[in-house]
Amino acid sequence: IRLYFESKININTHLIFRYHNKGNLLKKLSKEQLKHPSDCEIENVEGCLYIIATPIGNLSDISLRAIQLFNFVDILLCEDTRKTKKLLSHLNLNHKNMISYNDNNAPKKRPYILKQLLLNKNIGLVSDAGTPLISDPGYKLVQECYLNKVKVTHAPGPSSVINGLILSGLPTNQFYFGGFVSAKRNAKIKQFTLTKSYPMTGIWFDTCLRLIDTLKIMLKIYGNRKISITRELTKIYEDIITSDLENMESLIYERQLRNKPLKGEIVIIINGALNGAFFTLLKSSLLGFFLTFLVALTNFLPSFNLSSPDTSINFHGFKPP
Repeated sequence: IRLYFESKININTHLIFRYHNKGNLLKKLSKEQLKHPSDCEIENVEGCLYIIATPIGNLSDISLRAIQLFNFVDILLCEDTRKTKKLLSHLNLNHKNMISYNDNNAPKKRPYILKQLLLNKNIGLVSDAGTPLISDPGYKLVQECYLNKVKVTHAPGPSSVINGLILSGLPTNQFYFGGFVSAKRNAKIKQFTLTKSYPMTGIWFDTCLRLIDTLKIMLKIYGNRKISITRELTKIYEDIITSDLENMESLIYERQLRNKPLKGEIVIIINGALNGAFFTLLKSSLLGFFLTFLVALTNFLPSFNLSSPDTSINFHGFKPP
């Protein structure tokens, strides 16, 4: 926030900055909003769960609203408090009431969290990176909030799912997110078999250690398709590899020979069933429709009476000239 003052940015004439009355937070208001000050308070709801997105790599991607909420909420739920503390330290912020909330302790922590929300405490929820609730247990807390009529809202921001899709070069008009690829081979085969006929772009999370095995199974089940692998998104060493399933494995081995192996977690984006099982199913459906259409059409076609004495053709009573 200091950068707004230190860089002496020329403020647009349609916008005005003011301090919010809680925590001296910087807020941007339009002229229209200034006419209705009661409608433009940062957050005037008590007992609300705020789902706050954080950067997935580049810390400059943090939103102004996220910074405001870090100061505003009474309790901050963190997947890992140590990682969240590093982010807050980078922002020169300090939150005294941080609680760990992750896969291991979520069932035990939810009753306490819900109780605090019902006592009109405002609570923020963050993951280690990106948008919470994507492949984590946060959705169960949201369900509990709705069951108890507690308000839930979201401060949007970065997501590796969307970032990977945008950078893949594959169709973005329709897509599905398959989550993490299973570490177990049979479960992995089942995941890909279920999505084999999907005509839209697929997005998966995986690790580099399992990538080769994943690619082999994908090729066997999906057939050859366009694929993109992304890692270190938004960071200095952002890495995007695009190819097809038949050639991707060799590209990865080449990187290893050049001492540039893939490391860490990755996002796999794969093309849909453009000419595979989906179209096989589509063709069989169209063939069935065509045969049904032919049967129905025969009821309206003229009949041929070849047994008549003059060997003329009888078109249901109509005799052609």
